[in-house]
This record gives sequence, structure tokens and C-alpha cells, in this order.
Amino acid sequence: MSIANQAWSFWRTVSEVSPRVIREEMTRDYRLALVGDEADRAAFRQLLLPESASRVEREDGGTRLLELPRAPDEGTSAGCAATFYLGATGEPVGVRGPNGLPFVGTQQQALEWVAQMKPDLCIAFARYLPGIRPMACKRLMLRASETNARFAFLSALPGILPVTLPFLPASSAMDVLVLTKNQAMLVMRLAAAHGHPPGYTKQVREVLGTVAGAMGWRLLAREIVGMIPAGIGVVAKTAIAYSGTITVGKAALFYYQKGRQMTADEIRQVHKESEAAAQSRAEQLVKSPPSPEELTEL
Repeated sequence: MSIANQAWSFWRTVSEVSPRVIREEMTRDYRLALVGDEADRAAFRQLLLPESASRVEREDGGTRLLELPRAPDEGTSAGCAATFYLGATGEPVGVRGPNGLPFVGTQQQALEWVAQMKPDLCIAFARYLPGIRPMACKRLMLRASETNARFAFLSALPGILPVTLPFLPASSAMDVLVLTKNQAMLVMRLAAAHGHPPGYTKQVREVLGTVAGAMGWRLLAREIVGMIPAGIGVVAKTAIAYSGTITVGKAALFYYQKGRQMTADEIRQVHKESEAAAQSRAEQLVKSPPSPEELTEL
């Protein structure tokens, strides 16, 4: 595929990303129950809705919080995404979801646990409650990076294990388009998490274009796989897909939080910082590979 065709396919892929799915994700309804003394509930509410929260966030986020002086009955608890059992500031927080095992930790750890246990609500959490936004956005980035790493790993296998060819997609330039589309969805999800309506195609293009211009990692992934031994090539391709997606996510976060694009040097630094985690995850996939059937879940 020529460079011109690659560029055209890249922009066409971004343009075809539908905001419908993200619009549905960002408008999902939920409740978080806060159980404890009035002062403890007020302190935790302040964590979720800090002074920097906008008026809309305060109004909409406040309707998602159910404050209770004592543990809710089974029916109420089942209707909440999570129930927090609060103590005084600095004391451990207990939290559990419907029919789930309880978790005990710091306030930050409790919020991270909820974001991890409820990935389908991460955008809605972040949109309405700024206090949980960093944890929710981190979970969105990790999930997208894991998805792209698994896809890159599985799509690379036919090159070294021909027996897998009937079950897996052949490694080709189409892989780049799939990875790019997933990254475009990540950028839009992070935008929605910051209260922006989905469909910011111009901003998505700007973020992806800036990262691609700084890194050129999409083309690099194919070149590396062709230059080094097959088994190592799979690790390299998987690691690049993971670290590249993390870089895109952090560049998008910077854009929505700071109001400007990262410079090329800043992007390369972020990418460098993600390389160790990406290499580790790629090696883990080689040792414990996902089954071909899992590709349908990506």
C-alpha cells in the first residue's frame, strides 16, 4: 500500500467511527450509594464533586449519588452500581457492587476498584463525577491498549504459525486500520468523559494525526516485524500496538485537560515511558496467549 493510500485509509477510518455507541455509553444511568454519618458523606461527596466541578457536573452528578445513614436494603443495593461504606477522612473505605465481593482500601483505591469492576460505566462515571474521572480515564486507556495488543498479537500469528491461518486474520495493512479505529474510539470516549459530546471528528483527527506525525509507529510496526525473527516480531508488534494506544490516550487526555496539543517531544517522552509496560504485556501474551475465539470479543 502506498503512502498516499495509507494516509487516505487512515483518515477514512477515523471519519467512519460512529459516535452512536459512545453517546449511549455516556448517557447510561447509575447510582452510587454513600453510607455513613452526614459529615463523612459530605467529605466523600466533596471528593467526587470538588470545587472545580462545573455547575452542570454538580447538578447532574448530585442526582447520581444516593446518601444513606445506614446500610441499604437488598433491593436498594441491587439498584446501585456500587455502595461505599464510609468512615472518617483517612480511614479505610469499604465498597461493593451488586452481588459482588467487597473491597476495602483508601478512598482513591475504592474509586479505582469501582472503575475496574464497572468498565461499561466508566464514561458515565467520569462525565458526571470529576473525582472519579482520572481513574475512569485510566481504565478506558488500559482497556483500549489491551484490546489493540491482543488484536496485534493474534493477527501476527499466521506469519509464524500457518496452521492458525483459517482462524485468524492475516497480518496486513488492514491491521493498522483496525488499531487506528480502536484508537479513534478511545479519543472520543475520553472526550465524552470530559463532558464533550461525541462526534468531535476534527479533534480526533488532530490528536491521532499529531501522534502519528511524532511517532510514525504504525508504519514502524510493520517494518520491525519484517526485519527481525518471527517470534520476536510478534512481541514487537504487540508491544507497539499497546504503547502506541497508551500514547494516543495520554495525548488525548492532555488535549482535553490542557486545551492544546502535545508537542512532538512530549509525545515521544510519553511513548518512551510506556515502553516497559508494553514490552511486559507483550511477553505475557506470548506466555499465555488468548484463544482465537477471543478475537470476536475485541
